[in-house]
Amino acid sequence: MSAKIVRLGSSPGQPRLLKDGAYSMIRWHLIEEGSEETYSERALAARLNLGLGPVRSALERLRAEGLIVVVPNCGISLPHITSREILDFYEVRMVIECHIVSSVAGCLSDDQAQSIDKILIEQEETAASGDTVRYHQLDLDFHAALAECHANTEMEHALRRLRDKMYRLARRMHGAHPERLVVNAAQHRGIFDAVRAGNAEKAHSRMKTHLDWGRRFTLDPDRRLGSDWQRSGSDTDM
Repeated sequence: MSAKIVRLGSSPGQPRLLKDGAYSMIRWHLIEEGSEETYSERALAARLNLGLGPVRSALERLRAEGLIVVVPNCGISLPHITSREILDFYEVRMVIECHIVSSVAGCLSDDQAQSIDKILIEQEETAASGDTVRYHQLDLDFHAALAECHANTEMEHALRRLRDKMYRLARRMHGAHPERLVVNAAQHRGIFDAVRAGNAEKAHSRMKTHLDWGRRFTLDPDRRLGSDWQRSGSDTDM
């Protein structure tokens, strides 16, 4: 019977841990940077203090997931998000999330309501302080919490697949205009109030307006479409 050889200083699970760690670090770095800068394998390895092996494995996984694209003779970068993709992205969210808030209206347990309220309180604090990085994470947490309350696994998975794009678009939308965070937080509070009060129609309407507001700001960051729809986006009594 042959013996399994294990190198000193390592364990059978160490390669997997290294690969998973590199994947998480690179994924977070690319999304947090949010730019379409092109990176080489060696540059990423040096910047994040990782070996080339784990970096290559992580990049292959990210490429398979569609998070990065390979630029011939240059390296890798985040894919450009086109206007068509933005419209498709918000259309999917509109269908799923408006249905979710309508379905959970009046059905939240005390623990669920307290958990979401905690997210919103911190969101309001970070919006006031202009902490965009933390705010964007809480933004994702708010929408994910509502989906979890609905408990439709397929819908949760669909929204989870959109999380990276949600984060990138949120960074684009609010990065140059942190004052919009306050309006965004107020919209979240209005949605939650309608859900907690059991008003499905109002919850649906507020989520729809919230997502439409985000779509318009993303497509029109310089406000060329005018201000009427922007004012309606801050109206939490629609």
